[in-house]
Amino acid sequence: MTDEQESKNVTSYDIIADKWNDFRKNCVVNKCVIEFCDFLPKGADILDAGCGTGFPISSYLISEGYCVTGIDPSEKMLEKARELHLPNAIFIKSDFLSFVGTVKYDAIIAFDSLWYIPSEKQHLIYAKAADLLRQGGYFMFTHGCVHGETEGEMFGEKFYYAALSCEEIKNCLELYGFDVLRFEKNYAEKTTGQRDLLVFAKKR
Repeated sequence: MTDEQESKNVTSYDIIADKWNDFRKNCVVNKCVIEFCDFLPKGADILDAGCGTGFPISSYLISEGYCVTGIDPSEKMLEKARELHLPNAIFIKSDFLSFVGTVKYDAIIAFDSLWYIPSEKQHLIYAKAADLLRQGGYFMFTHGCVHGETEGEMFGEKFYYAALSCEEIKNCLELYGFDVLRFEKNYAEKTTGQRDLLVFAKKR
């Protein structure tokens, strides 16, 4: 994936923002997000990386008493998130690798967002996550698990995706100081559908 394709992904999300918002309004929070929150301390500071419209994930986190920083490179998506007027939540225009936090986070949730990072930068994800988390912090993400690039379509707009292999992801997590708590290929359940990979990890 090129930087131009990454930029096209952002443009595509801006274009479909209204349709995406209408779709997400009818979604419930993912069971895996609820399960992940069982690890977190009360009032945890959470980075929602690729927060989109803020619903249902950021909204759920706020309802559970957490503090949320949501980041997304799509301004149109963020407009929808800000319209929710969630207490203890801020929404910032940024991609994951460029984001500079003002605190160390207790947790990072990257649900369906890391595969938009270009293939040549995929290994940087895990160093960035380690830098943003406090010691003992938690990292949850969904991802692809085959090394390479692909493309797809949502609401008539093209999107480009990239991923590392499962072995490469495990190696990166180990290299940057994470213990893997859950590593589930072909994750599937009612609230989420099917995902190639679901990971829970903890920073040592």
